[in-house]
Amino acid sequence: MKSNMSNGKLWGLLFLTVLLIAACSKNDDNEPQPEPKTKAPFLVNVMFAPGQLGDKGFADNVMEGVNALDDLDNLWGGDSIEVRFIAPRNLEDAQRWINTSATSYSTEGYERRLLVLTEPYMVDMFNLIKDVLQPTDEVLMLKMEEADITQVAQQFSLGNRVHGLNISASAPTRKFCQYIHQWIKQSEISESQFIQIPVYRLYEEVTYPYRDGMMETIQQEIGDRVQFIPIGLSSLEDIGIAMEGSSNTMVEAAFEAAQIAQFAAEGSGCPFVLVDLGAGNTGWDYYLLSQAYTSSPLKTLMLDAQKATRLDRFFISRDFGTALEEWVKEWMSKPAGAMARQVTHNDDYYYNDNIFEITEPN
Repeated sequence: MKSNMSNGKLWGLLFLTVLLIAACSKNDDNEPQPEPKTKAPFLVNVMFAPGQLGDKGFADNVMEGVNALDDLDNLWGGDSIEVRFIAPRNLEDAQRWINTSATSYSTEGYERRLLVLTEPYMVDMFNLIKDVLQPTDEVLMLKMEEADITQVAQQFSLGNRVHGLNISASAPTRKFCQYIHQWIKQSEISESQFIQIPVYRLYEEVTYPYRDGMMETIQQEIGDRVQFIPIGLSSLEDIGIAMEGSSNTMVEAAFEAAQIAQFAAEGSGCPFVLVDLGAGNTGWDYYLLSQAYTSSPLKTLMLDAQKATRLDRFFISRDFGTALEEWVKEWMSKPAGAMARQVTHNDDYYYNDNIFEITEPN
């Protein structure tokens, strides 16, 4: 009986405690209630290429811009902007996302919406989205130039609702050309001798328009004696994740490509090579790291890479994150369709590099 009475007292105390908590938590009718959360007027959707987030380069830099835009609510207060992103596993996954978003695009009720496509080959997505875009919806394409954007606008009848944003690598590449000039002078290369420079990219140029300005700048500075050897390690079907016609990942493919490039440099005597392999840049760096204590002849210029103190290579890091953040802020401040068709940054505020000017001795 004593045990049952103790249990009864315990349950009574618990019941009383619940009543007290409920009474204390009850809202006073005279107290102001919080405003119901309203939908942000601006929606920004960013689509990354499959397998590229984590590349320590272009995609990660864009992601920094996405995070900065997502923080605008904290800086400005309220619900000013909603930012979403997708990193699909493959193109089919991206297409499913577009199809799924079609319904929400017509019902979500945002005042303004922006779709950011991070790679030029994503222009094929317009076949899926052109019919679900609302009159105030706009699209921003990265790494493209005005002629490309004009063609897209005309092809899909989008008028002034599609825009381009790019950062040129021409200025730092021009400094890189000083090293080529120096090598030509020291090697006593005849004026009639061709200079062959391999260019390693994710995709073949016939399927992917590269608008960084590196090859064009070298051609202008060195002349027609330069012959580029474009090498695409992947295809649009493999989408930059695997090597074309192989089970190798891009990291493995880049490591092997660097080995081949070194053999070629030893044979030809020309040490210069351009590298733009996205997430595959890591594989190239692994090879350079393995050669850190040897006299490797390679003179690598790597695009959209970061500084690495133990690696003997040049790099150009383009700050697409800052460029995207600035562009979207301006877009939010203007009416629909008022943004410039194309913005291309050329000054060193939007890029970083480790290519030093060569001072000729007097």
